[in-house]
Amino acid sequence: MKKHLRDFYFKLLYLINTMVLRINRVKFGTLDIRGILLVNNAGAIRIAPHAIINSSKYKNIIGGDTRSSIVVKRGANLLIGSNFRMSNSAIYCAESISVGNNVMIGGSCRIWDTDFHPLNPSDRSDNPNEGYKTRPITIGDNVFIGGFSIILKGTIIGNGAIIGAGSVVSGTIPAGEIWAGNPARFIKKTG
Repeated sequence: MKKHLRDFYFKLLYLINTMVLRINRVKFGTLDIRGILLVNNAGAIRIAPHAIINSSKYKNIIGGDTRSSIVVKRGANLLIGSNFRMSNSAIYCAESISVGNNVMIGGSCRIWDTDFHPLNPSDRSDNPNEGYKTRPITIGDNVFIGGFSIILKGTIIGNGAIIGAGSVVSGTIPAGEIWAGNPARFIKKTG
């Protein structure tokens, strides 16, 4: 009986996630979503095959009580490569985010290509949702981003780089290097 209930539950989750992705016009290959993914797409989202997204507090204990979410604003583009892994993390794309192949994003990470609000105080009070700055984010192939890290607008992370847990990343991280901290700083080469 338990097995039948579990099978029914997973089939229901699959149907819900597939419906959410199709309603939001997400182009995707084989995709395993564990839990319910929150999606709001006004731009373009493409997820290459063999992605796994954990979106449930029971799937990754360090992910906290959050679900994974993907928000893409009008005119923005989110491109995710094959063999992508993400746990209970958020991607907010106002311009462009490109994620390479074989990328792993640890629990409770945040990837934002925008400031969300203008920096000028008078602009914030007059038009808090207009005039904010955006810059594209590029994450190379074979990158690992440790849990609770924040990747800010304009960041470029080179192939094979590792970002330590709890890091705040802005700027360019060269390929094959480990960076960690707030702000993220060079630790050592990966090889």
